[in-house]
Amino acid sequence: MVIVIPFYDELVGLLGISVILSALYMLGQAYIDPTIRAVAIQSLIISALIVILFLKTGDLNLLWLAMITGVMRAIIVPRIMLYQVRRFKHTLRETGIGKKTPMLIMIGIIIAIIGYALFKSIVFPFIPNTQLSVPFVLLLLGFFLIITRRNTLGQMTGYIQQENAVLYISALIAPGIQLLIEFAIVLDILGIVLVAVILSAQRDVFHTLEPSDIEQLSG
Repeated sequence: MVIVIPFYDELVGLLGISVILSALYMLGQAYIDPTIRAVAIQSLIISALIVILFLKTGDLNLLWLAMITGVMRAIIVPRIMLYQVRRFKHTLRETGIGKKTPMLIMIGIIIAIIGYALFKSIVFPFIPNTQLSVPFVLLLLGFFLIITRRNTLGQMTGYIQQENAVLYISALIAPGIQLLIEFAIVLDILGIVLVAVILSAQRDVFHTLEPSDIEQLSG
């Protein structure tokens, strides 16, 4: 059943701006804890956007996709990551370029502006949907977050951010494809494996989530 949503464009635009702001906030964090919590909130916003899309189209697949996104990326995976943080006696902090947060925020804003310009000039003529600009910019910011982080958990937040962008793009372009749900489940399972298994092995072998010669203690 299709539901008419008052101020649909304004609501989607507001949530889209919130998603981009959450990505910029993550770039501005040198510590891992707030970055993980921010990506959890971002996943909730993405889930809300997909729910709104479900209410507009009536496609039940979108509702399942929103539930998977909210439960896995906003609750389960961030909890596993925060559990990894609590296993250490110090607060995990980025090193190198990852701690230069003002510069990263400025570069992130520039990337967002350039990304939107690229979307309008390259993607929009073929797929005339302005809502796609949000996940397109989010995908670029996710790449930038990964390459500026040396801590494994920090890189994982960028990976989750890219997952959010890819799924939101897929929901906008092809919401009726049943394969989309299976694709989301596979991505979440892969994320859990990466966080729970690889990070645990790295912690047990190296006793850190980043190279010992560059790790900084705080406090």
